[in-house]
Amino acid sequence: MTSAEINYKFELYVDDSTELSAAEELDLLNKVYQKVCSDRPFEFLKKAATGTLSTTVPYVALPTDFGYFSENNTYTDNTVAINNNASPKVVFVIKNNSYEPYQLINFSDRRQYTDADGYAYLDIANSRLYFTKQPTSAYSYEFDYVAFPATLTLADTPSIPARFHDVLVHLMAVDHAIIQQFPKAQSYAAENQAKANSILADMQYYNAQLNLQ
Repeated sequence: MTSAEINYKFELYVDDSTELSAAEELDLLNKVYQKVCSDRPFEFLKKAATGTLSTTVPYVALPTDFGYFSENNTYTDNTVAINNNASPKVVFVIKNNSYEPYQLINFSDRRQYTDADGYAYLDIANSRLYFTKQPTSAYSYEFDYVAFPATLTLADTPSIPARFHDVLVHLMAVDHAIIQQFPKAQSYAAENQAKANSILADMQYYNAQLNLQ
């Protein structure tokens, strides 16, 4: 469904009683959409970032929709152990067609790795990925991340798989009851929350099946 179609269905669920304007409905949709997408690192939100290292500054810009890093240094075969005793999140630097893993470290730990090769850290305040040692060659790099979805317009379709779009309808109805300040006994908030929780559980199960472990 597009945003406009979701809003129309929302109006049906609240029996056309809403006093929200079209702009306010869209704002409410975007609120619950972001809430659902923040629930966990859903597979449909994962992306790969690629680019070229700078030889003049020790950082590269993050993608505009960057949320957080995703695990990318594991094996689907669960008999293969992680061998670096660190988080399985790395930046791959491509040297001579070989993907060399640069370990991601915490921002607060960066001083312990000053001028050490093979490490990188996130400077979220400045939307940058820093390397602890200045690159001397313009190698390509790649890392995986979970994206924050863009704000929806009426013509847009949420990135959530279509069969789960109704979770947005029910969550909108829950918040609508609060906005309109309906008496609790008449709001159907509990019923809408239960429906939303049921769809979200289905969505979580779907996501779990995409993690091949």
